[in-house]
Amino acid sequence: MKIKSLKNKKIIENLFRSTVSVVQNEIKVSGDNGKESPPCFCVSVPKKHFSRAVDRNKIRRRIKAALRNIKIKANGNYLVVYKSLDIMPYKEVEKTLGDIFNHSW
Repeated sequence: MKIKSLKNKKIIENLFRSTVSVVQNEIKVSGDNGKESPPCFCVSVPKKHFSRAVDRNKIRRRIKAALRNIKIKANGNYLVVYKSLDIMPYKEVEKTLGDIFNHSW
């Protein structure tokens, strides 16, 4: 599946304030019920927890690869925030995101 990046600052700001969210294994996913097809994603890894850009980019790449591999049936805009203090293995990230999108949305 093609991952479309979310670039609109107003939409991203609204997703950060959104009350519709799911948290599982230190990954928080906020979303709106838009009509975007394919869905748009924004991935956020806080600089507070990972001061090195290499680590933040590694986590972002893992999340984006996992989103490409799982089957997402939902439409709209989504914000994925990584809240863990450790770098999770790819398999764990993929399993967590799969559980979130297949059961919650």
